[in-house]
Amino acid sequence: MKLCKTCIQSLSEDIATCPNCGNEVGEGIKYIDDYRILEILHETHSSIRCRAIKDDADTPVMIRLFTPRSGVDEKVAARLKQELEELKRLPEAYFVQHYEIKRSSDDLWYRVSEWINAESWGVLLASGRFQDFRVAFDLFYRIASILEGLHQIGHIIPHLILDDIIVIEGEKGTLDVKIDYKLSRFLDAQMDRPGPMLKKLLTCHPDILNQQPLDIRSDIWSLGKIFVELLSGDLETCDLTVIPDELALPREVTTLIKVMLAEDPNLRPRSMAGVAEILSKVKDADIKAAKKSRIESTHAPVKEVRGLKRRVSFLAAALAVLIIVAGLGWYYFSFKKKDQQAVFLDFANQYAGSVAFVMVEYHLKEGEKSIYQSRTEGTAFLVDEDGYMLTNRHVACPWLEDRRLRAIANQFRLAQRPLRFDYRMFLWFEGKRAFKRLPVSAGSVDLNDTYFLESAFRSDQPPGVEIAGVARPPVKTRQLLRSPLKNDFAVLKIDRVPDGLIPLPLDDQMKALEIQKLSPVMTLGFPLGSQTQERTVNVSVTTGHVRRSFENMIQVDTSIYKGNSGGPIIDLSGKVIGIASAVAVDMALAPVPVLTLLSDIGMVLPITKAAAFLKDLKAGQVKWNGVLDLSVETKIKKITELASEKRWTEAQDQADKELEQSFGPLLVMAAGIMHFCAEDDEGARRLFNQALSMDDQNDRAKFMLYLSDWLADQPDQNPHRQKLLSMDWRSPSEFFGYLVRILEERVDVTIATKSGYSEEEIGWLYYVAGLMKEKQGKPIDAERLMREAVFAADKEDWLFFMALSRLDRIQRQRLAGFKGAEEKVAFQSELVAFMESLQQNQTEKAKQKAELLPLMNRIKQAAIDLGEKQAILKEVLKKVTTKGNILTGLVYYSALNESWDEALQFARSFLEINGRENADRLSIGLLEPEILYYIGRQEEAKEALSLFTRRTKDPWYRRIAESLMTGDKKPTLTDQAGESPEYLLTAHVALGFWAEGSKEKEKAINHYQEALETYMDDRFEYQFARERIQRLR
Repeated sequence: MKLCKTCIQSLSEDIATCPNCGNEVGEGIKYIDDYRILEILHETHSSIRCRAIKDDADTPVMIRLFTPRSGVDEKVAARLKQELEELKRLPEAYFVQHYEIKRSSDDLWYRVSEWINAESWGVLLASGRFQDFRVAFDLFYRIASILEGLHQIGHIIPHLILDDIIVIEGEKGTLDVKIDYKLSRFLDAQMDRPGPMLKKLLTCHPDILNQQPLDIRSDIWSLGKIFVELLSGDLETCDLTVIPDELALPREVTTLIKVMLAEDPNLRPRSMAGVAEILSKVKDADIKAAKKSRIESTHAPVKEVRGLKRRVSFLAAALAVLIIVAGLGWYYFSFKKKDQQAVFLDFANQYAGSVAFVMVEYHLKEGEKSIYQSRTEGTAFLVDEDGYMLTNRHVACPWLEDRRLRAIANQFRLAQRPLRFDYRMFLWFEGKRAFKRLPVSAGSVDLNDTYFLESAFRSDQPPGVEIAGVARPPVKTRQLLRSPLKNDFAVLKIDRVPDGLIPLPLDDQMKALEIQKLSPVMTLGFPLGSQTQERTVNVSVTTGHVRRSFENMIQVDTSIYKGNSGGPIIDLSGKVIGIASAVAVDMALAPVPVLTLLSDIGMVLPITKAAAFLKDLKAGQVKWNGVLDLSVETKIKKITELASEKRWTEAQDQADKELEQSFGPLLVMAAGIMHFCAEDDEGARRLFNQALSMDDQNDRAKFMLYLSDWLADQPDQNPHRQKLLSMDWRSPSEFFGYLVRILEERVDVTIATKSGYSEEEIGWLYYVAGLMKEKQGKPIDAERLMREAVFAADKEDWLFFMALSRLDRIQRQRLAGFKGAEEKVAFQSELVAFMESLQQNQTEKAKQKAELLPLMNRIKQAAIDLGEKQAILKEVLKKVTTKGNILTGLVYYSALNESWDEALQFARSFLEINGRENADRLSIGLLEPEILYYIGRQEEAKEALSLFTRRTKDPWYRRIAESLMTGDKKPTLTDQAGESPEYLLTAHVALGFWAEGSKEKEKAINHYQEALETYMDDRFEYQFARERIQRLR
C-alpha cells in the first residue's frame, strides 16, 4: 500500500494514477516527518491508520493521519491536544496510550499512539473462540471492570463499539483487552460521517433515538449490544432482545443481558460494577448445566418416544404404589407440623403491610442555591403501636457516611462561606402508590418525576415521619472491630399508624452467639429499591439460613441487596432477631480494582441494642436525630459572646432558642453549661441527662451531674459517683474521677492544685479547690482560686465560663457584703483591673495558640517522619508554660526514633513534675528502666525498676515491674491480664522491650504482635510496639 501525495488516498503498489484526484502516483508517501510508514492498516473518510516507526527506534507506533476532508485545523487540533492530556491520566495498562498531536511537514495533522499487536474480532469470531462461554464471560468481565474504573473517575463512553475494544492474546492463551477511549467521538459533531459499526449503533441505541441524557447506563446498553454480537457471532443483528434466548446461556447471564438492553434506562444495572459482579459469579458448572439443559430440551421428544413402552409397562404398578403412598402421605401430613416455608408464608403475609419503603433526599445549600445533593432508598418496619419504626442509620441519615458531603462542607467552611443542610424523608407502606414511570425521569433530579409523593408519610408536612433517634457509631479502632456494623440502626416515628398494620415483635432477649448454625430466617425489604418496583410498593420476601454469628453481627445467606438495608430479619418464632445492614465485599483482582458486593453473604445487626434504644425513647429519653447543623459553631459563638460579658441569663435564653432549631449534642451540652452558669440547677440537670442519653460515653456530662449533686450536698445520691470514683489510668476520662476524689477529700486539695500536667488540668484543679473553699465559707480564698482557674482556662473551653460565672457570683456576694461606699468603690476598681488583666491574658493565649496550632497539626500528618515530629515538639516545648503533655510526646517520639539519651532526659523531666499517677506517669516511669536495660546499663535499670516499684501505687504496674525484676514467665503475667486490653497492651509492650534488651528478638516480636492485637491505637505504647516490630524486621 502507498499514499497519494496530493489527496492522501491509499492505493496498492501497482496503481500509477490516483483514481480520486487523477494525479500520477510514483512511490507515494513513505514518511510522515520522522516516522517511516511500515503498513497502511485502515482507511476511513476522515483518516488513515498506519503502522510506522522511527529509524532510531525499536518499537513501532500507530499513526492516525487526518485527511483534508476530516476538517482538522488549528482549532480542532488544539481541542484534540487538550483531550490527549486528559487521556494521559488513564491507567496505561488498560487504555490505549496516545502520545501527541502534530502537524507534519506536508501540513497534515496526525496523532501518534502506542502500537498494539491486536487480534482481529473477525478472525476470533470465525474461529469459534467465543463458543467457549468461559472465554467469553472472562473477557466480558474484564471489559466491564475497566469501564467501571472509567466511570469512577467521571468519564463515559456511550458510543461504545467493538472498534473501541482492542483484544490482545495473553501469554497463557487468555484474551486481554485495552480500551481505545476518546473524550469526544466526532472530530466535528455537526459534520460527522460515522463508520458502519458506529452508524448502526447510532440508529438503534434507545437513549440516542429518544434524545435522553447520555450517562453510565447508556454505556451499559452499548456493552450489552457488544455481548450479544460476540455471543451470537452476528455483527449485523438488529433484534437484540431475542438473541439471548436462542443461546445456551446460564439463566443469570441471560437475565443480565436482557436488563442491560432494556429500553428504559432505569431498568438497566446501575453501574458496570453490578455487571462485573454478576459475570464474576458465573461458574463452570453453571455453563455446563445451561448447555446440558439446552441439549436435553432439544432431544426431549426423541427420548420420550424411546421410553414410552417402558413407562407403559410400569404404569399399572406405579399407579398402585402412588395410591398407597398418597393415602399414607395424607394421613401423615394432616398431623404433621407446618414446615418452615409454610410458617414463613404466614408471617410474610402477616407482616408485609407493616414494612415500608423509605427514600431520603438531602442537600447542601448556599443561600437557595443547591451546592450538592444526593438521595438514598431503603427499608423500615413498624415495631410499636405508637408509630415507632426501625431502620438503618445509613438509610435514615445517609449524610453521616457521605465523605463527599463532608469534604464540600469543610471546603466551604475554610472559605468562610456558610452552607445550610436540608433533607426530606418520604415513607410508603406496602400497597401504596409510590412510583412514576415517566420517560423524562432519566437523569432528573426532581423527585416528582420518579416518586408519587402525595401518598407518602413525609418529614416536611403531614402525615409526618421524623427521625426519633440514631445510634452514635463507634469511632475507635477497637470498638469498630468489636462492632463491625457500627451500631447501624435508627428509630423513625410516624404521626399515626394506618389501620390494620401489625407491629413486628422484637426478640430483645436474644443472644447472637447462641443462634444455631443453619437456623432458618426470612427477610422483608426492597432489593435494588425503586429500580425493581412498579407503581405501588411491593415488599420482596427471601428466606435463608444463619451461617454463623458473632457478638455484634449475624451472617446469613439470604439475598440482600441495596434497598434491603433496614429490613427485618425474622426467625421461625416470628420475631425480629436483626436488621439487614450490609453485605460482604470482595476486592476483585481486576484491571481497575472493582468492589464486588457478595449479596449472598448478608451482614445482620442483632436487634438487642436497637430494642434497648427504643425502650429509652419510649421512656422519655432524648436521643440525637442525626441531623447536621453546619452553623453550630456560629450558634455557640453567639452564646459564648453573651457569657463572656457575664450576661448569664441571656446566654441561657440564647442557648434555649438555638435548641428550638437544632438539637445536636454540642448545642445540648452548651445549653447545659449555660444553665449551670446561670444557676438554673434543674435546667442544667435536664440538659446534661439529655446529653448523656445521646452519648452514654459522655463522661463530662456525668461529672457535671455529679458536681450538681455535690453543690447540693447530696453527692451520695448521684448514680454516676461510683463509676467516676473507680476510674483509673485505663480510662481516658480518669481526670474527672480524680476531681471527684478531690471534692470528696480523698486527695489533698492543696497538693492537687500544683500537680496538673496541662493548663486545662490546672484550671480544673483551681476550680474545684475554689468550690471547696466557697463551701467552707472562705470567699476570699475561693475568689483567689477562681481567678487562677479563669486565667488558666482557654476561652473556648467550657471551664472558662464555669469558673467566670462562679467568680462573678462570689464577687457579687462580696460586693454586697461591703457596708462602706469606699470599700465598694475600691473593690469595683479591683474588678475592673482584673477584667483588663484577663483580657490581656486571653489575647496572649490566642496569639500563642495561633502559633502552636500549625505545629501541632503538622505532627498529626502521616507523611511527617519521627525525627521531624520530635523536632517540632522540641520547638513547642520552648513556647509553653505547662510542659507535662508535651514532655510525654517527646519521650515517646524520641524512643520511637531510637534517640535513647534524649528519651531518658525527657522522661526524667516529666517524672520531676509533682503530678498524679495517671497513664502517662505510669508508662514513662516504667519506660525509663526499660530503656536503660535495652542500651546495656543493666545495673541502673534494675535500680530504677526497684525505685519505680516502691513509688508506684497501681497494683498492675507494680506487678509488671516485679515480673521484669524476677523474670516471671510470660503466661503468669498475661493470664492475670485476662481480657483487659489495657493490661494486655502494657504487659506485652513491657515484656517485649525487656526481651529486646536480653537479645531475644523472636520473643520480643511475639510480645509486640500480641500488643498490636489489642488495637488500642490511641495509646503511645501501641505506636511503640508497631515501630519496634518494623525495626526488628
